[in-house]
Amino acid sequence: MRVMEQVGGAVVVVAIAAQLCGGGALQAQGGGPRAGADRMNPMIPLVEKGLVVVGVVNPPYAAGRGFGGRGFGGRAGPPGGGNAGAAATPPPAPAEPPPQPDLNAAARELTGYTLADYVLNTYTPATTEQYRGFMKAIVAAGGSARTHPFVAKIPIMHGNVERTTQALLDQLNDGQVKVEMQEVETVEEIDQTLKAMRFVSKGGSRPESGFEAAAAYWGMTPAQYLRKADVWPVNRDGELMLGIIIESKAGVANARALAAHPAVSVVTVGAGTLGGVFTSMNAEGQRTRDQAGFDAAVATVLAACKEYKKSCGYPANNPAEVEKLMKDGWDFLIFQRRDQAAMDGVLTARRLGGRATP
Repeated sequence: MRVMEQVGGAVVVVAIAAQLCGGGALQAQGGGPRAGADRMNPMIPLVEKGLVVVGVVNPPYAAGRGFGGRGFGGRAGPPGGGNAGAAATPPPAPAEPPPQPDLNAAARELTGYTLADYVLNTYTPATTEQYRGFMKAIVAAGGSARTHPFVAKIPIMHGNVERTTQALLDQLNDGQVKVEMQEVETVEEIDQTLKAMRFVSKGGSRPESGFEAAAAYWGMTPAQYLRKADVWPVNRDGELMLGIIIESKAGVANARALAAHPAVSVVTVGAGTLGGVFTSMNAEGQRTRDQAGFDAAVATVLAACKEYKKSCGYPANNPAEVEKLMKDGWDFLIFQRRDQAAMDGVLTARRLGGRATP
């Protein structure tokens, strides 16, 4: 069995283009001049060329965080409780908390694996300090946003605009490169997210302070980060990306309008959640999926994605799934587990996509 390739890295010194375009009217993807050779975000040139993009979830950097299945580690179980009115008994002694992972070791594992194009991350306030320590350890190990850009979801925008906007700002200020919007259903949500991602000087609402940690992970001074941290392809020299996840019937019905938005670079099917939407309980109490309905919904999203020439995202777990997905036209693959099947899937995607493999 193959093991994850360990490749040493060197600290990358980032050179900044002399003049960067600012805000202005939104452009459709593919319009306007190409960015120069100094591209920090490695996903953008791949998307521009129509090549497959692959991402693998990061090694655990906080105790108790799972990295498998939908959401890469969901909610903890409900608090334990006894029977109301039962005789009072001493509560059991609390279990010893699990030890925190060695951040330096996790960083060495991350930076030693160089075949993925981005790092899938679950950003949560509960583990923010561990995340920040992890990012510093990555830099110390020779990594940066240029070699290991982080991608994470934000909360659903139409559920709570204020809360989601704050979460978005926190993620960007801690160095995230691509934002994934969950359960997108309207163009208005994308407009709100775009505005929150762009600095005030670029026509948005993002405060022009508090991003020192992001600049450090990007290998830039704060002034350089302020110029480069804008949304591509709205700003052709920007390095941030905005992706949308369609995972509801309302989102599927509006897929063409959502995919047409000029700020959207990746359109992803939230297969787990969407599958639940097409699942119901039968008379025998068994869960059954409307497979035809689910397949039609996925096809609708893929058709919209292709029509507007966006990168099309879908979760994958192994080489067999990769082969089928790429045959259908999916080219932004999301590996939610960090195991041998995922690593083999990455190699398969690169081979089928005409990209270099070891």
